[in-house]
Order: sequence, then structure tokens, then C-alpha cells
Amino acid sequence: RGNIAVTKSGKVCQRWDTQTPHSHNRSPSDFPNAGLEENFCRNPDNEGFAWCYTEDPDERWEYCNIPTCPSSVPSPAPSPSPPPTPLAPTLDPDQCSLTVCSCEIRQVDFRGTIAVTKDGLPCQRWDAQSPHSHTRTASNYPDSGLEENYCRNPDGEDGVWCYTTSDVRWQLCDVPYCTPECCVSLAA
Repeated sequence: RGNIAVTKSGKVCQRWDTQTPHSHNRSPSDFPNAGLEENFCRNPDNEGFAWCYTEDPDERWEYCNIPTCPSSVPSPAPSPSPPPTPLAPTLDPDQCSLTVCSCEIRQVDFRGTIAVTKDGLPCQRWDAQSPHSHTRTASNYPDSGLEENYCRNPDGEDGVWCYTTSDVRWQLCDVPYCTPECCVSLAA
């Protein structure tokens, strides 16, 4: 465990034991074995890579840029690779609606009813706190369409996602991208 306390984009990390500017439930008392000290980048909930809440009120959290260990020391996790672009296939023009496809690269515009992850795991309802407690609620993200258990992207992940009803906390969903022509017509 290191002492890096800035994100990939250079934002200063928020202390784990404070609730400002972002309230959260990733506290040292809730995750006693996760090393949530000061404002150091950590991975308390197995997000994939070390991350932190930021001190920027407009950016809730970001991944951190943790250097890879020298080759003589085994690395505990692979370095993150950029997501493929696009993350999902493109649809035919006759299926032109943000309820069946997405025009934005991170898919924050998607408002369809897909409710399973890319691996087929059922999504947890956004207004439920079980099996996974969270702060991604309609009241905290009022413009994100957090309805039922539909795949959404309220916080700028690589694509639409959901909390699952399984042991896997969350996972991206497989939502196709609209054709460029469709996106132009939707923007008009």
C-alpha cells in the first residue's frame, strides 16, 4: 500500500474519513482491512484498480495512476488498459432511439430497459440497498434516469452499468451504440 493521493487527471483525493465534498460509505470503519488511511488511493471494494473520491465537487471519484512494480517483483494487478471504443456494436438505422442504443461514448444518454450485465447478471434496483449498499440513487443523481434496475451511467464510468444481485458488486452492461446518422437525427 502506497501513499499516492492524486487521481490520473491530477485531482487531489478526499480523505476516507470525511464526507465532504462527497458523502460515501467507504469509510475505515466499514472497510477495516482496506487500508483507508488519510487520502491515499485504495481499492476497498474491488473496483478493478486503486481509486479515490476527489476533492473536486464536480468529480465524485476517479481511478489513480499507480506505477507498476519492477519485473522482479510480481504485480498484484495488471495496469489498466483503456476501454475499447466503442464498447458495444452499432445498431441499424431503423432502431434509432436512446431506449435501444446510445450516442455518447460513455453512454450517459441511454434510457432503455436493459437490466442485465454483459455477463448476464441481473441488475439490482437503484432504489434498493441490498445486496449492495450505495449512494447512486435518483435523489443523488436526479438527471441520470436511475429507474427500476435498468443499466445506467450516473457517474461517468466507461459505459452503462448496474449493481448486481450477485456477489459481483457492479458490472458494465452490453448496450449498443446508435449509428452516426441516428445520433445526428436525434440531436436535431
